[in-house]
Amino acid sequence: MRLLKSVLIFKKHRKQVLILILVFAGFSVRAQNDYNLFKSYEPFRPDSTGNIYFAIDNVDFFKNNENKLERSADYTITGALLRPKAVYYPDPKIRMELGGHVLKYNGRDDYAHISPWFNVHYQPTNKIAVILGNLNSDQNHLLPEQLYNPELFYTAKPESGLQAMYKSKRFSTDLWIDWQQMILPGDPYKERFVFGVRSDLVLLNQTGTSVSFPLIFYGMHEGGTIGTAAGLAKSFITITPGLVFRKKIEGKHFTNLELKTSFSLSTYPKDNVIFKQADGWGFYGSGTINSAFGALTAAFWHGHLFYTPQGTPIFQNYPGTGTDWQTNHQLIDLKYNYQYQIIRDTYFGFMFDYYYDTIRMKAVNSEGLYLVINFGVIPKGKKYTVQ
Repeated sequence: MRLLKSVLIFKKHRKQVLILILVFAGFSVRAQNDYNLFKSYEPFRPDSTGNIYFAIDNVDFFKNNENKLERSADYTITGALLRPKAVYYPDPKIRMELGGHVLKYNGRDDYAHISPWFNVHYQPTNKIAVILGNLNSDQNHLLPEQLYNPELFYTAKPESGLQAMYKSKRFSTDLWIDWQQMILPGDPYKERFVFGVRSDLVLLNQTGTSVSFPLIFYGMHEGGTIGTAAGLAKSFITITPGLVFRKKIEGKHFTNLELKTSFSLSTYPKDNVIFKQADGWGFYGSGTINSAFGALTAAFWHGHLFYTPQGTPIFQNYPGTGTDWQTNHQLIDLKYNYQYQIIRDTYFGFMFDYYYDTIRMKAVNSEGLYLVINFGVIPKGKKYTVQ
């Protein structure tokens, strides 16, 4: 009976999905399913020493969430993110950026965020980069949405702190600390920072086929000993190993197939009111096919007392308010993701997500439109290489 209802609900939305696919099928696209159009970090140009140029990053967005589950709000957000900055290379291995970051929602007179933007990027080799100040959060550090809500890319304050990155043919890693709130003696609140390590080891890389092993260590800490805020320190940590299989498809329309699986262990502070135990877990499996018409994904999620505060709310076993825990939580997730490159570093994107809760037998969906514009005004006559 439960399976029959799932099929009927999907058939109800199937017409909408097919119409959306046909509308956008006429364009030439580069399709990926990990929100890879969310890029705004300035490319490193090592041969631009002594020159100053100006750059602008812009994301215009419209996101509608039709959610009926108590763990996920039903809302629509629309607005724009603007980041103008000056870029200077005092040395071939060092870049400095200075500018501002503005987030404005349509339909509101106030600004969600207005903050300075400052970044120092040190790149001693082609494989190593160290970043201070505002960080490189492109593609949300490749974190899956159960750990990190993709909306935070354009709604949260820019990440700032310390970051180190390494990339070679067989191994890559991204290590960062995002210091979200510091405290001084007597402050009535706690310090808070987010930390993460995302590493990928390529196990197999033959012609058209690859197998990789990603490992993610990600968490948030709230505490500090010099503030006056009541309560004990809190740490939320997740460890997520996984396996990714990619296969190139030789064809006119389809480009590649991707299979992913991962297991997440989440730990959080145990108390007698909300967190009655100190850990939970979640299993995720997905299959994605990329084509000239976009990317289609079918995924399954099972969470057991799983919770991480920055993950997409619909994946959590705890809604974040009150004491209403759902011991087991299962989702069937269908996605359609489209990306069209207008010019270099400028993209139009569309996404449609459909979630079905197999235990509570409720369906929710969300849709989004994005225009990502990144460009630099490079001095006339200069041509720089990008690392």
